[in-house]
Amino acid sequence: MPGKRLRIAVVGAGMIGNAAHIPAWKNLSEEVEVVGVADVSEERARQTADRYGIPHASGDWHEMLAELSPDIVSVCTPNVYHKAVTKAALKGGAHVLCEKPVATSYADAVEMYDTARAAGRTLLVAQTVRFSGSMMAAKEIAAAGRLGEMYYAETSALRRRGIPKWGMFHMKEHNAGGPVYDLGVHMIDALFWIMGNPKAVAVSGMTYCKLGNRDEGLATSLAESGAPLGVFTPRPYDYHEFDVEDFASGYIRLENEATVSLKTSWAANVPDGIGSTFIVGTEGGLQLAPLKLVTNMGRYQVDIVPKVLADRNVAFAGHWEITAHMLRVLRGEEEMIVKREEVLNVIRALEGLYRSAAEGYEVRLDG
Repeated sequence: MPGKRLRIAVVGAGMIGNAAHIPAWKNLSEEVEVVGVADVSEERARQTADRYGIPHASGDWHEMLAELSPDIVSVCTPNVYHKAVTKAALKGGAHVLCEKPVATSYADAVEMYDTARAAGRTLLVAQTVRFSGSMMAAKEIAAAGRLGEMYYAETSALRRRGIPKWGMFHMKEHNAGGPVYDLGVHMIDALFWIMGNPKAVAVSGMTYCKLGNRDEGLATSLAESGAPLGVFTPRPYDYHEFDVEDFASGYIRLENEATVSLKTSWAANVPDGIGSTFIVGTEGGLQLAPLKLVTNMGRYQVDIVPKVLADRNVAFAGHWEITAHMLRVLRGEEEMIVKREEVLNVIRALEGLYRSAAEGYEVRLDG
C-alpha cells in the first residue's frame, strides 16, 4: 500500500454519503482517493461530485464500477439495494464498506458475506456507534469481567418527532423498515457486542404506525431527524407514502438465558432525550451514554464514571473512525472490529422482531 492511494467509489449520493462517507474518506486523502460517485439521480451524483471535487459522476452504478474498478466501494443506498450493490462490488474485486443494516433479511446478509468470502474481499458494515470512545470503554469494562454475568440489558433510541423526510426512509419498498432498521440496529449491535455476542434465539416484538402516516403540521428540524449537517438535495416528502413503523418495541431472548429489551421510534409522544441503555450483571451494572459503572466497594455501593477521551469534533465521527479502521484492517494492522457473526446475529434478531410483530407471537430464531 505505501506509495499507492486506494481508489474509493461511493454508491448513493444521499445524506449519509454526502455528510458521512465522503468527508470521512476525504480525511484520509494521503491514503485514498475518492474517484467516483453514482446515484439513481445522475444530477444528484454530479452535484455531489462537484461539491467534493470527485472526478467521475454517474447515474448508473453498474457502469461506474465497471469503468473505474475501485479498490473500495462505500454502499450508501437505501437498505433494499445494499445486497445487489455489495455483491457486484465484491465480485468486481473491491472491498466494501456497507451502511447499516447490512441487509433487510438474515438470508441476504449471509449471501453477502459468502460472496465476500468467495471473492477474497472484505465486507465491513458501518455499525459506527461502536467506534465512540465511551462504547469502546464499555466493551473493555465488560470484557474485563467488571459486570460479571450479564443477564439483562435494555436500550431505547427514541425520537419525539424525528422522521427522516429528505429521502425514502419512510417507504417500505426501498428500506423494508423504519426506526428498527435505522436506529435499533445501532443499539442492538452495540449491546450484543459489549455482551460478547450471545446468540439471539427468540424475539417477541410489536411495531406501530400511529403518527408517521398523518400530517400533524409540526415544525421539525433536520438535526432531530438524523441529519445534523442538513441535506443538499432533499426529496419532496409526502406523508401518504409513509408505510413503515414509527415506533417499535421488542424483547429478545439470548442463548445464555440473558434477555434484551428494545424500544425505538421516529415519532412518539415521549420527552426529548428519554433514550437510554443499561446492562445488568452479577458484579456490576453499566450505563452507556453517559458511561457509568454501578458496582460495590466493600460495604458501599459506588458509581464510577470513567474519564474517556473525547470523540472527534465532527458530525458522524464514527464514520471517520471506521474508514480509518478499514484501511488498517486491509493493511493487516488490526483485526476487524465488526465481524460477520456479530452482524448476522443482529440482523437475525431484528428480522425476527418484524416477523413477531406480523405474526402476533414470539418467534424462535434457532430452528
